[in-house]
Amino acid sequence: MIRYGLAALLLLAWGAAKLPWEERMCDRRKQIMYGDVTPFSFELRDSLGQGLTLAALGGFRGLAANFVWISLTTAWENQQWTRVRTLAEFAVLLQPRVLFFWENGAWHLAWNASVAAENYGKGEKTPGQRSHEARQWIDAGRGMLERGIRAIPEKPQLYMRLAELYQQRLHDYSKAAEYYRLAASRHGAPTFAERFVGYMLERADRKQEAYDYWLSLWKSSPTHPPGTQRQWPKIEQQMRGLEKELNIPADKRIFPP
Repeated sequence: MIRYGLAALLLLAWGAAKLPWEERMCDRRKQIMYGDVTPFSFELRDSLGQGLTLAALGGFRGLAANFVWISLTTAWENQQWTRVRTLAEFAVLLQPRVLFFWENGAWHLAWNASVAAENYGKGEKTPGQRSHEARQWIDAGRGMLERGIRAIPEKPQLYMRLAELYQQRLHDYSKAAEYYRLAASRHGAPTFAERFVGYMLERADRKQEAYDYWLSLWKSSPTHPPGTQRQWPKIEQQMRGLEKELNIPADKRIFPP
């Protein structure tokens, strides 16, 4: 009898100690997965509709996010860009660990919405106004990708999309090189991400850094067979061009003349 009583006391003590620890772990998990967890507001409830709000609050976040994305697709087809942005934000709020919503939401903003702002309304807005509006959409897409990286830091795809945004939309090739490098360091990154680091450094007029990068890549492999994923002939071509452009002494070159 005493043994059973002692066991019960131990279980109660373990439960009392375990509960705060579990609560802290749960809070930490939410911070990692969701960032700053924003409670559902009345505005969000009204925008989603009662049915989707109940689904989200009832644990069906994935289902609710899919319905939100269907609405976003309709808004995109109708070029309702403010609604597209609002629905994209809802989707990532509901499913912050789903890569698709971050990647495609940012694409709609930084590419589709910004290009629409550049090309439409020419009779109503000055070129400066259109350029300013387009830049706002690009920044919105960039912000979404940055938050997506914080939510899913282990995946290479969002680093790639951010590198492409800096390369294609902002023409900031130094930043593009930085994010291609980060993408290349993640498991599952496409092999060409390595080469694009060097390409972007060259386009940023950081020629010596580009050559040093190509050199380190070349020395990372004892053999350089053609037809492999790393595309060694392309790397060799870049190195030959930079050795000539930088006037590297013949005895220091990998490919002397």
